[in-house]
Amino acid sequence: MGVYMRAVISSWPGHEFGELVAFVGEQSDGFVVSGDGWADFEIHDPAGDAVLIADLITGEAEVREELEELLESLDDLRGSPAAHEKVEAHLRTASAVVGMQIIMSRYDESVAAANQLIAFLERSPGVLTQIDTVGWYDLDDLILQEPE
Repeated sequence: MGVYMRAVISSWPGHEFGELVAFVGEQSDGFVVSGDGWADFEIHDPAGDAVLIADLITGEAEVREELEELLESLDDLRGSPAAHEKVEAHLRTASAVVGMQIIMSRYDESVAAANQLIAFLERSPGVLTQIDTVGWYDLDDLILQEPE
Protein backbone atom coordinates (compact mmCIF):
# COMPACT_ATOMS: atom_id res chain seq x y z
CA MET A 1 0.00 0.00 0.00
CA GLY A 2 1.39 3.39 -0.97
CA VAL A 3 1.37 6.56 1.07
CA TYR A 4 0.28 9.77 -0.60
CA MET A 5 0.59 13.41 0.32
CA ARG A 6 -1.47 16.15 -1.29
CA ALA A 7 -0.98 19.89 -1.29
CA VAL A 8 -4.44 21.35 -1.84
CA ILE A 9 -4.16 24.87 -3.20
CA SER A 10 -6.95 27.44 -3.05
CA SER A 11 -5.75 29.37 -6.08
CA TRP A 12 -3.02 27.98 -8.31
CA PRO A 13 -0.54 30.84 -8.67
CA GLY A 14 0.88 29.53 -11.92
CA HIS A 15 4.39 28.93 -10.63
CA GLU A 16 6.93 28.62 -13.39
CA PHE A 17 8.20 25.05 -13.30
CA GLY A 18 11.74 26.38 -13.46
CA GLU A 19 11.19 28.01 -10.05
CA LEU A 20 10.65 24.56 -8.53
CA VAL A 21 13.72 23.18 -10.32
CA ALA A 22 15.85 26.03 -8.93
CA PHE A 23 14.35 25.70 -5.42
CA VAL A 24 15.10 21.97 -5.22
CA GLY A 25 18.61 22.55 -6.55
CA GLU A 26 19.25 25.24 -3.94
CA GLN A 27 17.78 23.27 -1.03
CA SER A 28 19.26 19.82 -1.65
CA ASP A 29 21.53 17.65 -3.75
CA GLY A 30 18.49 16.33 -5.60
CA PHE A 31 17.03 17.49 -8.88
CA VAL A 32 13.69 17.58 -10.67
CA VAL A 33 12.96 15.49 -13.76
CA SER A 34 9.94 16.07 -15.99
CA GLY A 35 8.92 15.59 -19.55
CA ASP A 36 5.77 17.66 -19.10
CA GLY A 37 6.40 20.31 -16.44
CA TRP A 38 3.94 20.32 -13.56
CA ALA A 39 1.70 17.66 -15.12
CA ASP A 40 4.03 14.80 -14.13
CA PHE A 41 7.41 15.11 -12.47
CA GLU A 42 9.82 13.38 -10.14
CA ILE A 43 12.45 14.44 -7.65
CA HIS A 44 15.64 12.40 -7.95
CA ASP A 45 18.60 11.89 -5.64
CA PRO A 46 22.13 12.84 -6.79
CA ALA A 47 22.59 9.34 -8.28
CA GLY A 48 19.59 9.92 -10.55
CA ASP A 49 17.15 7.60 -8.76
CA ALA A 50 13.58 8.80 -8.21
CA VAL A 51 12.69 9.48 -4.58
CA LEU A 52 9.32 11.17 -5.17
CA ILE A 53 6.68 10.96 -7.91
CA ALA A 54 4.33 13.93 -8.22
CA ASP A 55 1.76 15.59 -10.43
CA LEU A 56 -0.41 18.67 -10.59
CA ILE A 57 -4.16 18.40 -11.08
CA THR A 58 -6.00 21.48 -12.32
CA GLY A 59 -9.19 21.82 -14.30
CA GLU A 60 -12.58 21.97 -12.66
CA ALA A 61 -13.73 18.38 -13.32
CA GLU A 62 -10.44 16.71 -12.38
CA VAL A 63 -9.93 18.78 -9.23
CA ARG A 64 -13.54 18.34 -8.07
CA GLU A 65 -13.29 14.55 -8.35
CA GLU A 66 -10.13 14.48 -6.22
CA LEU A 67 -11.53 16.93 -3.67
CA GLU A 68 -14.86 15.10 -3.31
CA GLU A 69 -12.96 11.98 -2.27
CA LEU A 70 -11.06 13.99 0.32
CA LEU A 71 -14.28 15.61 1.59
CA GLU A 72 -15.82 12.18 2.18
CA SER A 73 -12.96 11.22 4.49
CA LEU A 74 -13.22 14.22 6.82
CA ASP A 75 -15.89 12.78 9.14
CA ASP A 76 -13.50 10.18 10.52
CA LEU A 77 -10.78 12.67 11.46
CA ARG A 78 -10.18 14.06 14.95
CA GLY A 79 -9.99 17.80 15.41
CA SER A 80 -11.93 20.85 16.46
CA PRO A 81 -15.14 21.88 14.71
CA ALA A 82 -13.28 24.99 13.50
CA ALA A 83 -10.55 22.83 11.94
CA HIS A 84 -13.17 20.64 10.22
CA GLU A 85 -14.89 23.75 8.87
CA LYS A 86 -11.58 25.22 7.68
CA VAL A 87 -10.58 22.10 5.74
CA GLU A 88 -14.07 21.57 4.33
CA ALA A 89 -14.29 25.19 3.12
CA HIS A 90 -10.81 24.92 1.62
CA LEU A 91 -11.72 21.74 -0.25
CA ARG A 92 -14.90 23.29 -1.62
CA THR A 93 -13.03 26.21 -3.19
CA ALA A 94 -9.59 24.78 -4.08
CA SER A 95 -8.43 25.01 -7.67
CA ALA A 96 -5.41 22.67 -7.73
CA VAL A 97 -3.93 19.60 -6.09
CA VAL A 98 -0.29 18.56 -6.18
CA GLY A 99 -0.24 14.84 -5.48
CA MET A 100 2.90 13.17 -4.17
CA GLN A 101 3.52 9.44 -4.06
CA ILE A 102 5.92 8.37 -1.35
CA ILE A 103 8.29 5.67 -2.59
CA MET A 104 8.26 3.21 0.28
CA SER A 105 11.65 1.68 -0.51
CA ARG A 106 13.11 5.21 -0.19
CA TYR A 107 10.78 6.37 2.58
CA ASP A 108 13.02 8.88 4.40
CA GLU A 109 14.32 10.47 1.20
CA SER A 110 10.84 10.48 -0.30
CA VAL A 111 9.28 12.24 2.69
CA ALA A 112 12.15 14.76 2.72
CA ALA A 113 11.56 15.49 -0.99
CA ALA A 114 7.80 15.83 -0.42
CA ASN A 115 8.41 18.24 2.46
CA GLN A 116 10.71 20.24 0.21
CA LEU A 117 8.03 20.43 -2.49
CA ILE A 118 5.43 21.47 0.11
CA ALA A 119 7.78 24.18 1.42
CA PHE A 120 8.04 25.52 -2.14
CA LEU A 121 4.26 25.54 -2.57
CA GLU A 122 3.66 27.12 0.84
CA ARG A 123 5.57 30.21 -0.23
CA SER A 124 2.20 31.21 -1.71
CA PRO A 125 -0.85 31.49 0.57
CA GLY A 126 -3.78 29.07 0.52
CA VAL A 127 -2.12 25.67 0.86
CA LEU A 128 -3.33 22.89 3.16
CA THR A 129 -1.53 19.55 3.14
CA GLN A 130 -3.09 16.10 3.56
CA ILE A 131 -0.96 13.09 4.46
CA ASP A 132 -2.40 9.57 4.34
CA THR A 133 -2.38 7.91 7.79
CA VAL A 134 -1.64 11.26 9.51
CA GLY A 135 -4.18 13.97 8.66
CA TRP A 136 -4.33 17.61 7.54
CA TYR A 137 -1.74 20.30 8.11
CA ASP A 138 -1.96 24.07 7.94
CA LEU A 139 1.73 24.90 7.52
CA ASP A 140 3.39 23.01 10.43
CA ASP A 141 0.21 22.63 12.49
CA LEU A 142 -1.62 19.29 12.45
CA ILE A 143 -5.24 20.46 12.49
CA LEU A 144 -7.11 17.21 11.70
CA GLN A 145 -5.76 13.82 12.66
CA GLU A 146 -6.46 10.30 11.47
CA PRO A 147 -7.90 8.05 14.19
CA GLU A 148 -5.41 5.78 15.90
